[in-house]
Amino acid sequence: MSLAPLYTTDFVALRDSDTVSDATAQMLRHRVTDLPVVDGAGKLVGLFKLDRVFASLLPKAALIGYGVPDLNFVGGNIDDLRQHMQSVEHEPVATFVVQPHSVHPDSSPLEVVLLLYRGANSVPVVDEHGRLVGMVSARELLTALHHDA
Repeated sequence: MSLAPLYTTDFVALRDSDTVSDATAQMLRHRVTDLPVVDGAGKLVGLFKLDRVFASLLPKAALIGYGVPDLNFVGGNIDDLRQHMQSVEHEPVATFVVQPHSVHPDSSPLEVVLLLYRGANSVPVVDEHGRLVGMVSARELLTALHHDA
């Protein structure tokens, strides 16, 4: 079965030459937390994930192993976080890209359900040449499940 009813071909993608500032502006504009990154040929490079940017704002001790369970003892305010954010906004998106599980347009819809269940916010749909052809989000899946046949 084709995934065509599940994925959208109308999605925002970042170029591998974009910066964190470009990416976060697109995220705010489109209300998403993950964006696909493609090269000049449209091939998927990975996903730019907001949680990776947030991780860069945290003290290193919070990221090691189970981390520090509570950061209330650390001073800081929103202005401090803004300064940290400004220090990474000119970095390339590649710094924060992760390699996601992707699916082929002919993959089983259950494969998408499994990936979303395992924590993916969105799943890239990639053709046999590695080109990004669509994205499936939990919203698209839910819409398809509620659609009257």
